[in-house]
Amino acid sequence: MKALFIDDHIVEEINNLARKLHPLQKFDKNVALRPEHRWENCGIMMWTTPAWIPDEAVFKTLYYASSESDSPEVKLDVTGAPIGGQSFICYATSEDGVNWKKPALGLYDYDALTWRGTPIGTENNILPTGIPLGPIYDPHDPNEQRRYKGMGWGKGGGLTPAVSPDCLHWTYLDTPPVPSSDEAHLGYDPENGFFIATVKHTGPDGRSPYGRSFCLSTSEDFENWSGLELVFHADQIDQENGEERIQKFIEDPDYLTPIYNRPEEWRTDVYNFPVFRYEGLYLGLPVMHHWTGKHPPLYENVDSRKSVELASSRDLRQWERVANRKPFIELSPVGDGSAYDTGQLSVVNGPIRRNNELWFYYLGVRHRSQPLADIMSRKYLNNFAMALAKLRVDGFVSLKGGIEWGSVLTKPIVVKGSELHVNVDSWRGRVKVEVLNADDCQPLPGYTLDESIAAMVDSIDEPMRWKEKTDVAELRGRTVRLRFSLLQSEIYAFWFAD
Repeated sequence: MKALFIDDHIVEEINNLARKLHPLQKFDKNVALRPEHRWENCGIMMWTTPAWIPDEAVFKTLYYASSESDSPEVKLDVTGAPIGGQSFICYATSEDGVNWKKPALGLYDYDALTWRGTPIGTENNILPTGIPLGPIYDPHDPNEQRRYKGMGWGKGGGLTPAVSPDCLHWTYLDTPPVPSSDEAHLGYDPENGFFIATVKHTGPDGRSPYGRSFCLSTSEDFENWSGLELVFHADQIDQENGEERIQKFIEDPDYLTPIYNRPEEWRTDVYNFPVFRYEGLYLGLPVMHHWTGKHPPLYENVDSRKSVELASSRDLRQWERVANRKPFIELSPVGDGSAYDTGQLSVVNGPIRRNNELWFYYLGVRHRSQPLADIMSRKYLNNFAMALAKLRVDGFVSLKGGIEWGSVLTKPIVVKGSELHVNVDSWRGRVKVEVLNADDCQPLPGYTLDESIAAMVDSIDEPMRWKEKTDVAELRGRTVRLRFSLLQSEIYAFWFAD
């Protein structure tokens, strides 16, 4: 298990080092899954990380597709939104996570017409029964009919678990639903063997501060789910941050300006809260929803902007905001108009690893609200798609040293391997480490700072050595402390390995 510097769980003392958040870096021309067909011409979105299927050497994903009405005229409901459209759950596969295939499944008879006036029929990738939260691949379930798992709004009042043998044919389980509003995420903790649902709610008692908040429910068998616990909501600091971010979108001409702006209605709550397990802790990606003003005619919905932050927890219930709540990923400038993520964004529940990087799929939406004239001219088409952003492995947060030496001292830890490895960027500087007695912090002979061979490399996996010691095998099982010293370098993680 790696030790990361996202929180102070393993840290005793930091001297002359800065804790630095590393925001997600968007891929160039980063759209991975975009609208292509009539049944998805408004846009597509997904909530769950694609599942890697080792036996087939392929990623599988399910996504939500939205299409406009068949009517030649745009008709609006009483809130000013287009009506008559349809939504579907669709299936796609990929060998590399970038290039996706949408196979014609022959499972759903789609009654819309081609431009020739002929029915599209079953030549589509729509699932007759599909689930928006999934798939989670579970090779350890002895029942092959439950190989894939997911959740959907199959019953009134919340999320219902569903299973599938092939990711195509889904059956809802006869279990009570998990109460949820219209946004939620489903994940799995393989280390502890339980499923995790985070659901939008106002709290189990019907109340929580600052509006949209998120509750937790867990299950070990995917059928019996724990009662809701309110675990994440906005606070007054979020209101101050939200005002600053809204002001940026209003004043900076490079960004999409909100259509509706009523400062008396500005507020911030939490729109989504995906969580995932990573190296012994839980990471959350709260989507902070910054209201700019309600819009007519009924004033039931709000224009807004969104930013995604990073949070961490050891128990899924007590969450710490990382890096003073700096954005982990933000909206893109309008630019030449090709970017989707200019109006809204949201991230799926965790990354996939590709070589030395973590890849995050995220939803990009061109607009949150549109003027009535744009709606009537169908500018709501091709409005949202799934994009990709990347991060160095373990690269969420680093401790960074400058032109003077700095150090970090760990709490007592047990040596559980024969080698000490680090994830560092030190090619312009150096990183050294000494092994100390856990009680009095005195350096152990052969493992002092002077004897440490400096790491001067940019590497996600670098073994540390000393002049007369090539490893720490003789210390296996002993409780020690480590003191890393940094000069013009960054350290992301350390761990013991054989």
